[in-house]
Amino acid sequence: MAKLFLTMFSLCWIAAWPQDGLTATAEALPFATDRVVERVVPDELVLEGTVEAVNMATVTAKTSGTVTEINFDVNDFVKEGTVLLRFHGNINQAGLLRAKAGLSGAAANLVQAEREYQRLSTLFEKKMITASQMDQAKAAWEAAKSGVDADKALVATASESVSDTIVRAPYSGYVVKRFIQLGETANVGTPLFTGMSLDSLRVQTSVPQSWMPKIRSHNQAEVLLADNKRIKAKSLIFFPYADEKSHDFMVRVELPPNMEGVYPGTLVKTIFKIGESKRLLLPAAALVQRGELTAVYVVNGQQLTLQPVLAGAVRADGLIEMISGLHAGDEVALDPVRAGQYLQAKRPGGAS
Repeated sequence: MAKLFLTMFSLCWIAAWPQDGLTATAEALPFATDRVVERVVPDELVLEGTVEAVNMATVTAKTSGTVTEINFDVNDFVKEGTVLLRFHGNINQAGLLRAKAGLSGAAANLVQAEREYQRLSTLFEKKMITASQMDQAKAAWEAAKSGVDADKALVATASESVSDTIVRAPYSGYVVKRFIQLGETANVGTPLFTGMSLDSLRVQTSVPQSWMPKIRSHNQAEVLLADNKRIKAKSLIFFPYADEKSHDFMVRVELPPNMEGVYPGTLVKTIFKIGESKRLLLPAAALVQRGELTAVYVVNGQQLTLQPVLAGAVRADGLIEMISGLHAGDEVALDPVRAGQYLQAKRPGGAS
């Protein structure tokens, strides 16, 4: 209905236009022209999506203790492995020393048990001791080896406890939140920092289930930013279930790494390919806007005519779809301003 109204309005508008302003001799036109072309272009479904960081996590305390050092705050950039904060670690250090001392004692017992076993083995070969004595020596040696293994495990646990007093960044990124203050005591599991990386981003989009078969079959998408820049998706991830209330499917659009000007939480347009069709295209710069009417200057033989058209959306390549008003092969003026000036000059009484 809207297209019919626009077409009727266009005819009325053209009828009211002075006829001597619609045509002119097209010899040596002082502006460039181009022809309307028909191309196979993708059919697209445009939906809103939200940018989110792939790597975003909250670091929690792995040990209990008092915070003695905090090196970063909100909005600070942190490199991977950098120390975020430190806990008071005297108790952890003492535990590590005890574990190491126990390991040293166990190692000494192992050496002694092994020597005793070797000595008794020689005597057993000479039949100077009984098999029972030999079995006891072997059991003592095996127990000493087990004691060393157990103490090694205690040292490893104590070493990890000491390392837990130093909290490091798991990846490079920005601090989003800080939950603890200097001098505050934390328990195991207490949140410390929330951080995110801008190196890897994705767009999460809710897609109606009726469109999912076509989106899955083509498996192509682009993200349209606020500045009309298009970014081709690296890959698509389809959730294997629909929302119970909306029945929409969630689709993750993975973006190329290290994108500039893209930030988590912002709204973008997600453009999914859903098919292909033939469309009439011409450069968007050829359009003339006269109030509610859109038109182009058409060169037809020796005539220059202002032709009303119904246009679609401007594509990323600068071309625009012609829904009605033109045909493939029509020649149009690429500079409508100069074309209008040229046409004005050709009117009776106009400047020559």
